[in-house]
Amino acid sequence: MNNQDVASTLDQMADMLQIVGANRFRVNAFVNAAEAVRTLSQDINQMSAEEKLLDIQGVGKGIAVHIQDLLDTGTFTELEDLKLEVPSGLLEILQIPDVGPKTVRKLWQELNITSIDEIKRAAEEGKIRALKGFGAKSEEKILKGIALMAQRGDERTPIGNARPLAESLVDGLRDALPEGTLERIEIAGSLRRWRETIGDLDILVVSQQPSAVMEAFRSLPQVSDVIGSGETKTSVILAQGLQADLRVVERQHWGAAMQYFTGSQAHNIAIREIAQKQGWSLNEYGLTAVEDGKDGDGPISAGDLRTFEQEADLYNFLGLSYPPPELRENRGEIQAIRQGTMPSLIQLEQIQGELHGHSTWSDGRFSIEEMAEAARAKGYTYWAVCDHSVGLGVTQGVDSQALQQQAEEIAAINQRYADEGIDFRLLRGVEVEVLGNGTLGLPDEALAELDVVVASIHSSLRQDKETITQRCLTVVRNPHVDILGHPTGRLLGRRPPSELDVEQVLQVCLETGTVVEINAHPSRLDLNDVYARRAVELGCKIAINSDAHHTNHLDLMPYGIALARRAWVDPDSVVNTLPRKALLAMFKQ
Repeated sequence: MNNQDVASTLDQMADMLQIVGANRFRVNAFVNAAEAVRTLSQDINQMSAEEKLLDIQGVGKGIAVHIQDLLDTGTFTELEDLKLEVPSGLLEILQIPDVGPKTVRKLWQELNITSIDEIKRAAEEGKIRALKGFGAKSEEKILKGIALMAQRGDERTPIGNARPLAESLVDGLRDALPEGTLERIEIAGSLRRWRETIGDLDILVVSQQPSAVMEAFRSLPQVSDVIGSGETKTSVILAQGLQADLRVVERQHWGAAMQYFTGSQAHNIAIREIAQKQGWSLNEYGLTAVEDGKDGDGPISAGDLRTFEQEADLYNFLGLSYPPPELRENRGEIQAIRQGTMPSLIQLEQIQGELHGHSTWSDGRFSIEEMAEAARAKGYTYWAVCDHSVGLGVTQGVDSQALQQQAEEIAAINQRYADEGIDFRLLRGVEVEVLGNGTLGLPDEALAELDVVVASIHSSLRQDKETITQRCLTVVRNPHVDILGHPTGRLLGRRPPSELDVEQVLQVCLETGTVVEINAHPSRLDLNDVYARRAVELGCKIAINSDAHHTNHLDLMPYGIALARRAWVDPDSVVNTLPRKALLAMFKQ
């Protein structure tokens, strides 16, 4: 079993425990262990052989024994006992969006439903609405969820899992090989373009010792299986189940190879057509003359090869300026280059601070002061304390009284910074919950006192399009709401976006001056690149926030920056590129 197999089995165990109504702490133990194994950079079989399973954060003694049994036999006793008790079809039902364990348990116990076909038939025949706590809308939601499942394509890996893994491979190669062996090494493919989900990993290398590089790659602890290996290319399966391809290219071919293996396919087809019109054939080695002729360097013969050590040189040879990798999706970037209308894209160093983050006052892991120091370490000059308000059922939230108490703590910290001459301030804020009927979790008078108000929808995300859109518009029109947080509510690979009419919401955000968030946390990346680009086209302002619940979550900002760049977002469209005083003045207006 590889890491993904073990993680999936632990997830299955957690699901079955929930269905039978087990203690939530025991359920969470399996959930946490599954996530720890899923994001593990080493092969769990190797860790087992080295007796290091207990070194995995989130894996306790009991679960370590289960994992060892899994690796040895493919199962463990408690899992097999639960499989006898819980019909396998219930786990499939649990994959329907927004159908939770309690619902599955009730349908099983009261209607003897044990498969997706049975729940679909029961919903279509109106049998579920007869159960206490259910209704016609419940049936509609279930049928909609089943339809969403059918629309899902092949599974891809969220970028938040794929990028750290790819970086660990690059770091592993650097550590494993003598200094100077790797002349160049870069991540390519869709990961270099920062797509939100990844099919496989591509890494390019320049080295005079390709055999040594291939041997080091095959020997990395993340590698579970070798598909094929030669002098210039090795393909492996990683412990997490992803395929990774490593290619060694010559220095003179680097520019063409990076262009070719970065993609996208649509972008590359367009570039090849440009090359063909100029009498060249383009591949990963460079440009080959199609017929006799001449270029700027003099006469050329059919079959002559032009090589490029840098990507920019290849694009320039074809009469194009260099397009940032994030834009290479054939969404107008080539036309923009030719017309001179390519925007100046947002860069990480232009961010002055963040406007959505959490502390121990709600579900954050660190105190306000600890989060402030982490923000200062990033070079920020402000950070907004935006803990969850009351109204969000899954976490303790702040009410009006707690906000007043929090204000005293913030004021004391800010005073200390002022006394020490430190150019950094905490902003008072809140992430106020949007309730099911469109009202907010806090009264307007409490919101009016704050520097920043982020309004977010976390519940009832499967409401029909008209209902959830009107619910959102009510909030956007509230004069105390400054930012609409993670608008569609999606969780990559886990929860689809709501049916929100994003176009209508953006139009009203423009009218009211409400800022739209790009949530940089890689589990969300919400708004996505398509909607974010539309927001900027309309003239909406954007806030890019990591939604930090932990000090190390501030390291996630590059995901949001990359998404914004994919969306053609310029720095003037991003409010947290503003200095603190200008930002606060804008919100007051």
